[in-house]
Amino acid sequence: MIIAVENSLAQHLHVNSQTISSAELLDTNVWTVRVAGEFMIVMNNLMSLPVIVRYPQRFNDSRSFMTAFKREFLQLLEISPVPHAKIRMIRDAQFGKITFTKQIQPETQQQLQMYQNMMIGPNSVIDWEKDPSNAEIALQLAEQTRIRNQSTDEEIVVMDIFEDYSVTDFKIATHPKLNEHNRRYLYRSLSINDIMNATAVGEKILDDYEEYLEQRHQSESIIDRDLDCAADYLGYCEALGESVLDDVALVYHYFINYEKLHNNRPTENGFRTMSDAFRAFGRFLRAEDLFSSEDYDKFVQAINQGIKDLNSKQRMYHLQRIIRDMRREVRAQREHAIQYVNKQYVVYVELADYEPKMWRRFTVSGDTRLDMLAFMVLAAFDADGTHLFELQQANVHYQLPIFDSGFGQTKDLTQCWVGDCNVKDEYTLVYDFGDMWQFKIRFEGIEPKRVPSHTNPEMLEGSGNGILDDIGGAHGLTQAAKDDPAINKNLDVAAFQQEWLRKIGKIRNSYE
Repeated sequence: MIIAVENSLAQHLHVNSQTISSAELLDTNVWTVRVAGEFMIVMNNLMSLPVIVRYPQRFNDSRSFMTAFKREFLQLLEISPVPHAKIRMIRDAQFGKITFTKQIQPETQQQLQMYQNMMIGPNSVIDWEKDPSNAEIALQLAEQTRIRNQSTDEEIVVMDIFEDYSVTDFKIATHPKLNEHNRRYLYRSLSINDIMNATAVGEKILDDYEEYLEQRHQSESIIDRDLDCAADYLGYCEALGESVLDDVALVYHYFINYEKLHNNRPTENGFRTMSDAFRAFGRFLRAEDLFSSEDYDKFVQAINQGIKDLNSKQRMYHLQRIIRDMRREVRAQREHAIQYVNKQYVVYVELADYEPKMWRRFTVSGDTRLDMLAFMVLAAFDADGTHLFELQQANVHYQLPIFDSGFGQTKDLTQCWVGDCNVKDEYTLVYDFGDMWQFKIRFEGIEPKRVPSHTNPEMLEGSGNGILDDIGGAHGLTQAAKDDPAINKNLDVAAFQQEWLRKIGKIRNSYE
């Protein structure tokens, strides 16, 4: 550990400062100290993580300062998104050989000044009336501070950076002799004969897990539940480039990120169900000698801590992170869509397999999301909006997140815009997978928008009165039109426009 201190503090603590290479001053084990009134801010140079220590006048040597710093750092880890099993690992990595230096980077000074202003300045973000602990102060500063990644120009929250550090730099791997003791799972090792990708390892584990559950005469519902939980967790590990064997405590991060990953929050019964399912999976891994008894204990500890933190009544950090992610996503969407705001697309839609032709032609803004385009088409043909639907283009299936089946090549309707579409391609909106209504969509042209701020679609022309839900699709509508010729009448565009906009809003509400 390298600690950079100002000259006056170095004299007060009686430290022998050393000259350090400038390249070494930007690392995860380098900290800089700032004295601010009755506080010390000890900040990590690379991650900008602050640790708050009170009453600096009490420390008249480096040993007493380091004792206080270590104590406050550990208390911060206790309330941070870090598995308890990794706290000792992080502590040992940070508090090794300690070197003091007086070299302080200008960028670090600026960040420390910002923390000082946030803490005790006139616009302090700390609610001092609640008498927060040092760890709570540090956590609040880290939650509300963003730093810019110079290579990507992306702003990242300090606490998110520290969580990534605990995930990527510290792993509690399963017992090291795994590949020698259990060769049924040819998990990656130094031997070229043992190379197998994480997907294949996961599939082998799931196959054996199913057999394990069946041998214990579990009910089909319990087997399905436990397999679903295990498969979801293995998928999470694989998405991070890990195997379930790489980090026993990774399950903690799965739980505290659960809402973000699944767009919902478990009920109390859901927490108990997941806890039971993951414990059963841990017992299987131990039975297969993939986990040692110590591995299993750490796995269960991480499960308990993850569920506790996710279900805590004081979930300020996790809730704020979800809100931050949502805001970041909205901001990114807005920045992406803005490039299309001055473009207007002419859209032609025709009901497939129906005679005489039933069609609509209307204009939409290029920054219209594809889910909104789907709502516009359904409303234009007077659909009720009470059935599932998806937008298709060749082999790509655009779906709302809640409808995503997970099969095939799917994209999120809410993450794509009309401006992203290739105007040379034909798209198909499939509505009601029973009646199988199909609306063929073509983009006939792009032109500058006359009023850039105008975003409402405009109906230009069309024919046919619309579909009738639950009538049997295009064939049923054909039969109905024999008794009701009004189904095939021309569209009264002037009368239709306002009703169409109202209908779009109603259909949107039914899916959101």
